[in-house]
Amino acid sequence: MHAMVTFITITLGSALVLHLLLFGLTKLFGKGGEGTLGDVRTAIGTSLPTPLGVAIWIIAITLVGQKLIEHFGWNPIKIEDGEEVVTADVLLAMIRKAFLIILTTWFIARGIRAFADILNNWHNKKDNIELDSTAIQALSSISVVLVWVLGLVVMLQALGLNMSAVITFAGIGGAAFAFASKDVIANFFGGLLIMFNRPFKIGDKIKSGSKVEGTVNQVGLYATILTTDDGNTLYVPNSIFNNSEILTVS
Repeated sequence: MHAMVTFITITLGSALVLHLLLFGLTKLFGKGGEGTLGDVRTAIGTSLPTPLGVAIWIIAITLVGQKLIEHFGWNPIKIEDGEEVVTADVLLAMIRKAFLIILTTWFIARGIRAFADILNNWHNKKDNIELDSTAIQALSSISVVLVWVLGLVVMLQALGLNMSAVITFAGIGGAAFAFASKDVIANFFGGLLIMFNRPFKIGDKIKSGSKVEGTVNQVGLYATILTTDDGNTLYVPNSIFNNSEILTVS
């Protein structure tokens, strides 16, 4: 019993120390100075601390859970998985691995957003760097979606699920979802068309149809955000641009 209490105390105490250390390092070095290195440090400091902090506690708590299972003899709890038998401690290890995969995916997605913001800042502040803000936003959004899809697939594999069955179910569910959300899909592909055809870019003043007019502030995968002449924000689903003419005023 004493050994178990010692293990739990050391594990949770180490997690607390690591979390406090992470907090301190983020405060000291999370925001870099001038130049490219400073921008990279800022991006990492923005995207890493929260997923890493959660990962520290996930590891600590699951290790404590495995120790409790071992000490109290809860391991006979089993789950039949086809011909395999998964014991409670192995199941907990699988759950820990799945959480860490999701947290890694979250970090990568946050990192993509952070670096996209850096590129936009370079475009706005550095005269010798010309970047397409519209393409940056679209590519970062696509990359985040792909990263999350890949992360979820890897997580399901880590949990030992039959991926062929998952893919089959996903195909059936995807067809039903596509039918139910055809407007969302139309807006998504409208965003891709804007990205590749580039009928307008951020900063352009555009008119489309009889009701859409304003200066482009942001082009997303689902919608484009405009600022009207009277200072209001106009949220325009991208599918509208597929079915009407677009006039670039400036």
